[in-house]
Amino acid sequence: MAPLFFLHVPRSGGASLCHAAGLAFPAGRIFLLYGKDDPSTHPFAREVMECRDDVPVGERLRMISDYVSGTGVAFYASHLSAGHLPCFDPRRAVTLLRRPYDRVLSHYASARAQGRTDLSLEAFIEDPRNQNVQARALGPVDPDALAVVGVLDDYPGFVARLNRTFGLDLAVIHRNRGNPPADAAHSPALRAYVERLNASDLDLYRRAAARA
Repeated sequence: MAPLFFLHVPRSGGASLCHAAGLAFPAGRIFLLYGKDDPSTHPFAREVMECRDDVPVGERLRMISDYVSGTGVAFYASHLSAGHLPCFDPRRAVTLLRRPYDRVLSHYASARAQGRTDLSLEAFIEDPRNQNVQARALGPVDPDALAVVGVLDDYPGFVARLNRTFGLDLAVIHRNRGNPPADAAHSPALRAYVERLNASDLDLYRRAAARA
């Protein structure tokens, strides 16, 4: 059976689901792919994606796909869309989305705290790399084809639907909670500006909320 694929959009509550999966599945049946410097990244993924630059990207994805489908992996999660893997099955895939305004401010606060940006909030928001991150994170995947699509505003409901769909008993655990910058948290003008720059993400979120 194909694993449960979690399409993990950055700063959208996915760490909570990964933690719950870590408690529900044996460590050997979890495959996480988050870059060579992340200690949670599976050793095979680190070797294939980061250490074998002589191998074309498509071949590396096939190698990971073969490993995931052939070794009894039960839970796969990554910021890299699982839709790029040949073994991907949308009927066994889920994702969690967040209001674009909240996600962008959370992304900015995290980047500042970790020293990954020295941009002002306005410059960060206007950088195209930080716009419509959720739509781009899904890659080639049609969200309407996924088994479960949830929204962070109703995280317990998302977990409940996931459990019903796949016969699991994942716990509702909240990790990495953070607040937006205090001076921006209640700015209607900023919210409208962020939503305009992230129109694709806003459409995704509204569709997911209607489906939840």
